[in-house]
Amino acid sequence: MEYTQAEFLNIIKQYNSTDRSIIKANLKRIMNVYGIKPADIMSLGYSPRNVYAWTNKSTKNIPLFEQALNIAVKFNFSITEFIK
Repeated sequence: MEYTQAEFLNIIKQYNSTDRSIIKANLKRIMNVYGIKPADIMSLGYSPRNVYAWTNKSTKNIPLFEQALNIAVKFNFSITEFIK
């Protein structure tokens, strides 16, 4: 997937303005669709505490854009999956 600089900037703005509950729900959906386990995300260097907070309904924590992008690149899906 390739984006122009303008498109990429727009994706960053969209991600940062998307409600956290939507990103959290999309992360769970992505993990189910692509068969990604929390341990797979932890293998990228993210702490178990963070990974579980990202998927736990009781917190508002979500991956920062760079973290979400890293996950998308590693598991070969579009970063826009987080903001659908």
